[in-house]
Amino acid sequence: MIRISLLLGLALLLGCSHSMPSNVADVSGTVTVDGKPASGAMVSFSPTGEGRTSFGLTDDAGHYHLVYTNDIPGALVGDHEVAINNTPPPGKPKPAVLIPAKFTQTGKLTANVVAGEVNEINFELTSK
Repeated sequence: MIRISLLLGLALLLGCSHSMPSNVADVSGTVTVDGKPASGAMVSFSPTGEGRTSFGLTDDAGHYHLVYTNDIPGALVGDHEVAINNTPPPGKPKPAVLIPAKFTQTGKLTANVVAGEVNEINFELTSK
């Protein structure tokens, strides 16, 4: 009886775990503007080919971690066009460090996500 319970418990544990697909890799990094962390910025990685866009939000230190789906962290392996934006909606206060408009459009920044690695991709933006 104990053996059956252990096997059933192991099967449930293995069946409920989420593994990262082989075509997705972990991606994180920091966004700064003129050396200052950009908080509250949405970072999006859009594959240059087919595939789902990954998103992350920067914290007060400018650090982000991408999410591919609700339960899978990271981004598709390969080349991406990147957009970063922390422009507030009308009527909301501006953040202390605003992302320059040229970086809010997809294609001005690019990144390559490498399979099997923790990809630390930092963006050191300038306001000029």
